[in-house]
Amino acid sequence: MKKIETIVPYNENVPLHIGAFIEAIEQLEMHFNAASMEHFFESDKELGMAIKRAMAICRNLGFPLEQHFGKRYVSNSDSHTLKIDWQMSKTAYFLTMINGNPDDPLVGRFQWELLKKMV
Repeated sequence: MKKIETIVPYNENVPLHIGAFIEAIEQLEMHFNAASMEHFFESDKELGMAIKRAMAICRNLGFPLEQHFGKRYVSNSDSHTLKIDWQMSKTAYFLTMINGNPDDPLVGRFQWELLKKMV
């Protein structure tokens, strides 16, 4: 299915400073981060899978990923390590949460409350 655009850009080569401005505006909507969810997931791998599923949902719905997910790197100077964290919009955060492990009581409760609103 082809996406219908209501605004057709005249020149798709956006100047660097305009592109940076657009990216900054998109970042303003990302108030959440994956690190705040780590206690809901048993491992980084499990959290990563939930994020991938949330990204797939956004992609399938036609939501631009760059408006909902932003990769950032967090360094730990004590252990000299670099870790990936994700900045997320509210939509991305909740999609990630509902794709978590239902064995976690908070995740299961979140899924149940969502289902109750739909039924």
